[in-house]
Amino acid sequence: MKSTDLRRKQFTTLVGFPRFLLPWLDRFYEPVEIDLVLHLIGRGATVAEVAGKAGRSASVTRELLHRAFKRGVVNRSGKSRYESADFHARYEIWALFEGWQDVPEDIRKLLNEWEMTFYARNHRRDIEALKKSRRDFSAVCPEYVLLNEAESLLEKVDHVYLWPCNCRAMVEGCKNPLTTCLRFSNSRGLGWEISRSRAVKILNEADRSGLMHSAEIGLTAEGGIEGAICNCCSDCCFPHQLAEKQNALKLWPLTRYIALRLKEKCTACGLCARRCPFGAFRTRKGSEGSKRKQIVFYHELCRGCGLCSTGCPEDAIVMDPLNHRCSLWDRIS
Repeated sequence: MKSTDLRRKQFTTLVGFPRFLLPWLDRFYEPVEIDLVLHLIGRGATVAEVAGKAGRSASVTRELLHRAFKRGVVNRSGKSRYESADFHARYEIWALFEGWQDVPEDIRKLLNEWEMTFYARNHRRDIEALKKSRRDFSAVCPEYVLLNEAESLLEKVDHVYLWPCNCRAMVEGCKNPLTTCLRFSNSRGLGWEISRSRAVKILNEADRSGLMHSAEIGLTAEGGIEGAICNCCSDCCFPHQLAEKQNALKLWPLTRYIALRLKEKCTACGLCARRCPFGAFRTRKGSEGSKRKQIVFYHELCRGCGLCSTGCPEDAIVMDPLNHRCSLWDRIS
């Protein structure tokens, strides 16, 4: 085997690059990035150490490492050391900002299945704990929040960064707006820092588009809030897909409300049925001799996202709180 082939094999093993993707390795990594990563084997290295191994100047090496960091090729360890990043980090950045169309559709499907397996493995313990009504509040877990709650959450964090939605960027299962994810940190410097008023506007635009609000939040060691507000669809959202696979339909994201229809106000316009992502509200024909439709509510299907309530023109739907003991938002609100 040639030296180049040996290096590629060593590199792909190190970053966990999936075998089915090997013919498209050059779509994700440049040759100089492969060299950089191979120089970082072990506990990582400083700019000076990598420069010495690569035979480059410190200034050039610093620039290369900074670019590789932004592209999800390497991670920073402390203030001065770099270490290789696994392919999951690279894949997210690539799907969000780069060449998602550069590989065939069947390979993209395999990539998403591979990523879902990783996502499920990472959150297996979290879901099992929620099934037992337990939760580690330092872990970032998703829970549905109402529109007004999402707005107030923005007042509790120091910074808001606008990102594309990684789920919709990867899955491409719908035509909903893409740039809707409101993250509270921006370690790779790729998101756009925005004002709270702009973030509130994005929340409301997402709500009008029929996107659910999910607070993916956890507590830092200092008691701060980390995570993001995701504006989710049921077609692409990884948490929703995982809930289906793990029998955790009202736990991931966590259901904190159930819809309550005020029949005396309802005009049976059917907008709630069109907005509900889970079919909890449905329309059916009225009784014989009546042209008016009827609204049927299946409470067991309700996830408490609140889209029915914000879309009702008659204010005929209110959200009844469940006060779930595993809700972090209920503790900090």
